[in-house]
Amino acid sequence: MHVGSFAVIDAVAVSQRFVYVAGSGGVAAFDRFSERWQQPRTRDLDRELGRDVGFGISAPAAGPPITVMAGDPTEDAVWIGVPGAVISYRPFTGQVQRTPITGVPQRIVFERPGAGSGLGGGDALVQSGGQWTRVSRLGLASPVATLPASAQLLVPPTLGDLLARYPTLRAQPQLLLGADRANRPRRQFALLAGAASPDRASEVWLGTDGEGLIKVDPVFAQGAAMPYGLIEPGAGALAPAVNGVWVASLGRSQRRGGLTFVTPDLQQWRWIDGTITVPLAGVRTFSLATRGRRAFMATDRGLVRVLLDGAQDMTAHTRLAGMPDDRVFAVQPRDEGAWAGTARGLVFVNDDSIVGDERRAQARRGPGRVLLEGTAVFALQAVGNVLWAGTSAGLVRLAANPLDEMPAPMFVGREAMLRRAVRALATSDSVLLVATDEAVFRLPVSTTSERGGVAPSVDEGAERFTELDPLLVGEPTRLAVDARTVVLAGRDGALLYARGSGARKRLQVPADLPGPVLDVLLQGDWVFFATPQGLVRWRRSRDGLVP
Repeated sequence: MHVGSFAVIDAVAVSQRFVYVAGSGGVAAFDRFSERWQQPRTRDLDRELGRDVGFGISAPAAGPPITVMAGDPTEDAVWIGVPGAVISYRPFTGQVQRTPITGVPQRIVFERPGAGSGLGGGDALVQSGGQWTRVSRLGLASPVATLPASAQLLVPPTLGDLLARYPTLRAQPQLLLGADRANRPRRQFALLAGAASPDRASEVWLGTDGEGLIKVDPVFAQGAAMPYGLIEPGAGALAPAVNGVWVASLGRSQRRGGLTFVTPDLQQWRWIDGTITVPLAGVRTFSLATRGRRAFMATDRGLVRVLLDGAQDMTAHTRLAGMPDDRVFAVQPRDEGAWAGTARGLVFVNDDSIVGDERRAQARRGPGRVLLEGTAVFALQAVGNVLWAGTSAGLVRLAANPLDEMPAPMFVGREAMLRRAVRALATSDSVLLVATDEAVFRLPVSTTSERGGVAPSVDEGAERFTELDPLLVGEPTRLAVDARTVVLAGRDGALLYARGSGARKRLQVPADLPGPVLDVLLQGDWVFFATPQGLVRWRRSRDGLVP
């Protein structure tokens, strides 16, 4: 299942049971009765829209835009107008029906059941240019010389109709969402679309240009945000949460950016924006890690620490504050702060949100001494008191605890391939997995340490993981491993390996995944992929692979 962004809602429609929203992530349906989101239609619906790679996945110019959308008043269906066609979609059956018409649809209304000449009545009447076309529920189109009398029509109200009916919606729609946070800028947004529930006079649904879907009681001028999907198009990095997944933005939007929380069933969503002092719109996140109530974002504008509770404060550490480079590719949290791997070295950043013992109080706040100066650090992985770093010059081992007496980092491995750029690291069962451009290695490691934080008993010999071939995924980007599965992700897809049976499964772009895999997370029965097109979720089988 693929979910993109629905922060910008271009069209809204309501049928008997569902609210339909159209955004860059496709067309999604919200069940008003069960209060659950249905799987959004993206690539399947896009084929009907005439696109090759998916609605909301390709650039806007790659396919026809949605010009009008109307909920069917007599059944649970939505009618979508695009240049040259009308598409009907029924979420219960998954049926998508495309009917060619002349011109660009501008308005869709419906005949009352039994009022028209069609079988059973209730046909759709589509206005395009200066003419009307009758579209039956079987997909047959015929020109209409004269529009039926208004008493025979069911006309879904447009946004203009709703603003005329409820003038309070026109003035300051921001007030519908309540008070702003003191540390967040006031977000101005416009209303792009609107629809009214056919069975509830006090229920209006509004689509905005940044706040997603809003459910409004226009009589009392009260609204509630209904976030769905990512805070902005594209997912840059993933991290586990206690009861869900954190997704960091990719920086493709100059309007919003930050973190998205989602439960594994993709039903509960929460967005965290940047603050006034740490704006995150347009910020690219390379890596994301969580520890307790803190999240650390490795971005192209430094290391950002986010408090996930309370006011959700943020602190950014950049080159001006002592970081060796603003481009932070990897992060490994500790109790006292976090290790940050940058384009020009490794540094430990003390976290001023932690109140610790005397040694911590005496430690320098912010970035400390720079290690591996001038070397790009692509991946970090802590195993006990040992920190492993994948760098442009090879695999490095050093003390993970910054308060210990810190020896010089050591390049390790007799294997010549480990002296090349190491792109990704992962660990499980005291085995470290190391990915280079040419191969994946298994390195036995120890979780014990002696004084100085490094275990001298670590075996530096590396064994090739022949079942995982980087050539099958393109340039490697991430490794993930748990008790059942090993995943190697790259620009061209992902390769899954079942640890129990030794079976493999290859996911390719664009057949199985919409784009390059930027991050991967194994959690419970699911495997999540971060791609430039959004978040992708696959259910794992009992053996650890995907169907």
